[in-house]
Amino acid sequence: MSDDRPPSVGGTTAWLAGGGEMGERIRAFDWASTSLGPTTSWPQSLRSAISILLPSKAQICMFWGPEMVKLYNDAYISVLGRKHGSVLGLPGRQVWPEIWDVLGPLLKGVVDTGEAFRANDHPFYLVRHGFEEETYFDVSYDPVRDETGAVGGVFCIVTETTWQRSSRSRSTTRACSTRSSGHAPRPKRPAERRTSFWPSSHTSSARR
Repeated sequence: MSDDRPPSVGGTTAWLAGGGEMGERIRAFDWASTSLGPTTSWPQSLRSAISILLPSKAQICMFWGPEMVKLYNDAYISVLGRKHGSVLGLPGRQVWPEIWDVLGPLLKGVVDTGEAFRANDHPFYLVRHGFEEETYFDVSYDPVRDETGAVGGVFCIVTETTWQRSSRSRSTTRACSTRSSGHAPRPKRPAERRTSFWPSSHTSSARR
């Protein structure tokens, strides 16, 4: 009789091997207590998505099933801030209650239509360090179809752009301030540029 189980690697299944801290957390987590059930019952579509998510260096999370249960990789830890360590396996609504009125419909749109959602510098007001932050992300939310052909989950690749956007905003503000004040630096005249490269003694001798 053939054995349909995936090959074992280090006491676990191959598709769950590696993945750093989050690989260890996912392997040790009591998934039977969630709506996903034990990992042995997970569909191949979910297993394949996890095997891509775990080793990736991109910031990736995934929402799976009707409750949009949260899974994520090491690179995504910084996105969560203090939430990390307590949100694995929770429904998305409980992970991000402060933005679920925005994020929930975006994810539902992907599930309902089967079409990906993509945006640059998308604003999210996150509470991840004990206070609300105005943050920005480049996001790509892609549908993952299960064995029935329906969308079983959403694969989310994100890149936080908060600092880059803030830097661009400060640069724009300074430029606008300079123009409005009328005190832009006066460019040197050609003669000033030429003489400024010569020592004063050389300049004096050249004038004799």
